[in-house]
Amino acid sequence: MSNKHSRAAMAARHRRNMWLIWGGVAVVVVVALVIALVASGGSDSGSSAQGAVETAPVTVSGTKLPTYTGSSPDAAVGDTMPTLTGQALSTGKGMEIAPNGKPQAIVFVAHWCPHCQAEVPRLVALAKKGAFDGVDVTAVATGTNPGYPNYPPSSWLEKVNWPYKVLADSAKGTAAQAYGLASYPYFVLVDASGKVVGRASGEVPDADVIANMKALAAGQPLPLASSGASSSAK
Repeated sequence: MSNKHSRAAMAARHRRNMWLIWGGVAVVVVVALVIALVASGGSDSGSSAQGAVETAPVTVSGTKLPTYTGSSPDAAVGDTMPTLTGQALSTGKGMEIAPNGKPQAIVFVAHWCPHCQAEVPRLVALAKKGAFDGVDVTAVATGTNPGYPNYPPSSWLEKVNWPYKVLADSAKGTAAQAYGLASYPYFVLVDASGKVVGRASGEVPDADVIANMKALAAGQPLPLASSGASSSAK
């Protein structure tokens, strides 16, 4: 009887040990899952604000603008701006570029473009002087490629203290194509009703930027926009 009792006690201890072992494993698995869920922000979409975004899908609503050629008159003048729905650069928060009842300037820039790298700091300086007062300004980071210089665009624009919202274009340049981009930097100006009133590309002189923004904010006809040196779209 004592041997049977001893074997039964040993079996009971073995079962208790196995329960402890499997219970410990279960705790470890649960903790790992909780850590992973917290790290992902509780979402499996991959497109919310928790992750850095340099490119993101863009949805286009409305008619695309004709490709900008620099010729006068510009074939896009009078067209309604297409609506772009996507994500903010870096943060991944949802954002939209669309008619909003205010004059707008949409600026397309590429991180590797030397003319963008020269123009953007000048635009920042003009913004500090109030040149864009009365105009909603939005940038579109496009032409993005990790294999090109000055990547990522989010770090570049943060470093130069870009003060306005930035939409992350898709890797295929969906937003740029919808707005007729042919070279960088590229400016599309629209009135309060969302109609295109002017476009320009390249390094636009400060005096021309100031004159056009002043007229745009006042709802007046724009001076002829000067287009300077630019980088062709890749």
